[in-house]
Amino acid sequence: MWLLLFALISGCSFIDNDKDNNSAKDTHYKVTFQLEGWQLLKDGQSDYAWMNQDDGRVLISNSFCNEFQNQSLNNLALKTINSLSDGKLTQEKKIIFHEREALEVEGQGKVDGVGVHLKLLNTRRNNCYFDFIAITPTAVGTKGSEDFKIFLQSVEFK
Repeated sequence: MWLLLFALISGCSFIDNDKDNNSAKDTHYKVTFQLEGWQLLKDGQSDYAWMNQDDGRVLISNSFCNEFQNQSLNNLALKTINSLSDGKLTQEKKIIFHEREALEVEGQGKVDGVGVHLKLLNTRRNNCYFDFIAITPTAVGTKGSEDFKIFLQSVEFK
């Protein structure tokens, strides 16, 4: 299971992008998430990625500057959900995140035939698009909502 989720975040990006040229990491934001049981990964495709060593849950943060400004947060979230096999949106809610409009969505689907639950919060700031993602294997159940909240609280915009 761990290898499957690691392959998801390291081998393919939810949205094609050249991270070297477009990332806001360190210039516009950072994520300082630290929680027992979570290991920071150096995957090369995401700004930040953590994996829970006990159950394979994954937390990901990505940013894309000067891109995706003409697409709605809803359309961008749907692209992420639809990147999963049998991807299906199950919940959607507009919120304010760090004084900006944001969209929280939940969905489910499969990665290489394994069921996953996905939570996503996306927003824009300073001509950059940000998405924060939690991927939970369906077999783990609903565990992890609190960890995702702590992950989001660790986001610092500059």
